[in-house]
Order: sequence, then structure tokens, then C-alpha cells
Amino acid sequence: VGDGLKPVHRRIIYAMSDLGLSAVSKPKKAARTVGDVIGKFHPHGDVACYEAMVHMAQPFSFRYPIVDGQGNWGSQDDPKSFAAMRYTEAKLTRYSQVLLEELEQGTVDWQQNFDGTLREPRLLPAQLPNLLLNGTSGIAVGMSTDVPPHNLREIAAALIRLLDDPDATLGELMKHIKGPDFPTGGEIVSGRADLVQIYKTGGGTLRLRARYEIEDGEIVITELPFQTSGAKVLEQIAGQMTAKKLPMMEDLRDESDHENPTRLVLAPKSGKIDTDALMNHLFATTDLERTVRVNINVIGLDGRPGVYGLKPLLEEWLTFRTATVKRRLQHRLERVTQRLHILDGLLIAYLNIDAVIKIIRTEDEPKPALMKRFKLSDAQAEAILELKLRHLAKLEEMQIRGEQKALAAEKADLEQTLKSRPKLTKLIKTEIAELAEKHGDKRRTGIVERE
Repeated sequence: VGDGLKPVHRRIIYAMSDLGLSAVSKPKKAARTVGDVIGKFHPHGDVACYEAMVHMAQPFSFRYPIVDGQGNWGSQDDPKSFAAMRYTEAKLTRYSQVLLEELEQGTVDWQQNFDGTLREPRLLPAQLPNLLLNGTSGIAVGMSTDVPPHNLREIAAALIRLLDDPDATLGELMKHIKGPDFPTGGEIVSGRADLVQIYKTGGGTLRLRARYEIEDGEIVITELPFQTSGAKVLEQIAGQMTAKKLPMMEDLRDESDHENPTRLVLAPKSGKIDTDALMNHLFATTDLERTVRVNINVIGLDGRPGVYGLKPLLEEWLTFRTATVKRRLQHRLERVTQRLHILDGLLIAYLNIDAVIKIIRTEDEPKPALMKRFKLSDAQAEAILELKLRHLAKLEEMQIRGEQKALAAEKADLEQTLKSRPKLTKLIKTEIAELAEKHGDKRRTGIVERE
């Protein structure tokens, strides 16, 4: 539930951030990343590992891609047509920051890697419920999972609603979350009752349909259902034409190109043909309409797999997020307290600088002497002995007092936030809203009720 990732995905993302492949850096060969992943964290096949990486880079597979690939990373028609890893290059996308940003801030537990020489995070400190945003599917031992992707802004709105009112009902949350949002668009044609049922029980099926427009009497299909290949659809239609099952169709063209990744043109024989009836026949007999299984079976915070409805899932994730934010604030508080302690020691040294210099010059063991004379702790004495000569300038005392003031204010603020539940909730809400603003986009999949 926490970061919505499988171990291989988590390790790829961590290895890439370790290699410094952030969104602003230059990409490196994919083989370099895969080598790092399987050599350091994931002792499995390189092909399987690369495939998982490709999956995270395909904009038609992931709603919010995590890897930014250069080169041939497969196409919607044939997702497995990607080039070998020695040809392709990759770095992380901006969205990956949502998973990585708070990693070194004391927010997660670390574990040894498989040979005990390195450490890797058990979970990534996701700032948004990536599980619902990108969805996931997989088969484990005796159980399978299928979580559909969702829209970032809608999920953020529902989380904020749940923080404002923990008793919000499923119906109220569904005012924000209209339904799944697939990367390839299309339309969900299941009734509202089906959607409510899925979000209530965590399982069920959805019907997804292609989108089409009429241009100059021709039918143009612009969006296909999730994980449907345009080439296969054309094959199915052509098969029916050869078998003389589609007398009203004259021609069939694939005009997909770089600008329009999906553009299938069906030309009817004459303008009098009922296009709706033709399309309904095609929806029934080809992959232009398909059912998508939903089975929200994930590992909860207690480490056990379970099937979650929408509200329990969001609540569980908010528990995870609250714990992460608390750990982040606590970590920062410890750092601030340590720094203030050192600054107190440095200030004593500045106010008695001549005595300090004298002790350092004349004593064999200056550290214990300093500690005894000015009642300093070990860390403070160490910091004084580490001082550089250039820091003995006149302005330095002012700087120390300025830093002390700023840190004391930050410390008070951190302590208040950690003590007060409303302040913590407000902080979490603000952060979620900012991320939704930064990474959110419009909904792609329409939700239309049809017979």
C-alpha cells in the first residue's frame, strides 16, 4: 500500500537515483542501470529486470511514467517491441521525485541487500498513493492482483476530503474519484452501480471502450482501450471483411503516426449506413471493447495481503503518510537540536577566544581541558577544535546568533506540529495539494453510461 511498487520496481528506482539519474541530469544507458540493479539489489535475470524498467517508461502502460526513456521503448501496438538495453538510455521522470524526495530524511527503514554489503530501502516514502495512480497487476503464490490506474488530481482531492472529514462515505469520496483513469484514454461504459460495487468490495470487472469520431463520413478511432493493440483490432476487422461478415464496410486504413499514436480509419460503403449500429457490432465482436478485471489485493502496512475497498485503502495509505511525515519532522528536529547544541559551544569559544587559543597552544590534551574549563560536551569541544582560522572573523559571532535564532524558531515550530494533530493534518493536506498542482493533469478516460 505504501509506495505501490513491487520489489523489482523499487530497486530500479532506487538504483537509478543512486546513479544520479534525476530528471534534470543526462540519461545513461539502460544496461548500466540494469547491471546496477541485478548486481547490487536484485539477483535475478537481466531480461526480466529490463522489461520491468521498460514498463515504467511506457506512457501507454503507466499513467504517470517513472522512467524517462530515450530510444525505442516499445509501442502501443506491440509493447514488447522495445530495443535491447545496450541501445536505449534512461533517466527518472519528474514524477519519480514523489517517491524519492524524502528518502534520506529518516523516513524509511533500511535493510541489507542480498549479500549484506549495501543497504536498500524497504519501502519508498511515497508522497502520493502511487498504488492507485499507476495501478499494478501481477500474480504471486496463489493470489493475483489488478489495480487500475487513477487520476492524480482526483485522488488528491479525495485524500484531502478524507483528512477534513474521516467519516466521509464512499459516495462522498466518489464525488472526487469518478473512476479509473487509463493512460490510453477510451471510455468506461460500466454503470455507476458497477463502479460503486468495485470500490466497495475491491473487486469486479469494468467495460472499456474505444473512442471514435466521424470525419467526412468515415469512422476514425482515436483512443483504444487499455492494453489493446491497434494492429490486432485491424486484423480482427479485416478477418470479418474477408469472411463477408461486414458487407457495409468498404475500406480499412491505419493512419497512426508520431503525432497521432492511434488513428484507425474505417470507411463505410455509403453515407446512408448507420454508423452506431456498425460500431456496436464491432464493439461486440472485436477488441474495441474489452473487460478489465479489478482486484485490489495488496500488502497492507501490517505486511499481510488483503483485498481493500476504496475508502479502507485511502485510510491505510494516510496512516502510512502520517507516520512518514512524523518521522521526517522528528529526524529534522533531532538535526536542529544537535546543531543548536554545537552553536552554543561555538558561541562560548568566540566569547573567550583568547583563552581557547591559549589552551589549544599550551595543553598536551586540549580537548579535556576545554571541556573542563568551559563545561562543554565532547561534540562541542570537537567542533571548536575543528574550526578553521578564517572563521575567527568579527562577523562570525553575528552569523552564529542569526543561525541560532532561525533554528530555535524552526525547532519550536517542529515541536508544535509533532504535538498537535490538527497542525500535522494541515501540513499533510498542504503537501498533497501542492503535489497535485505540480504533477496533476486532466482526466483521459471518459465515464459514459451506455446500454
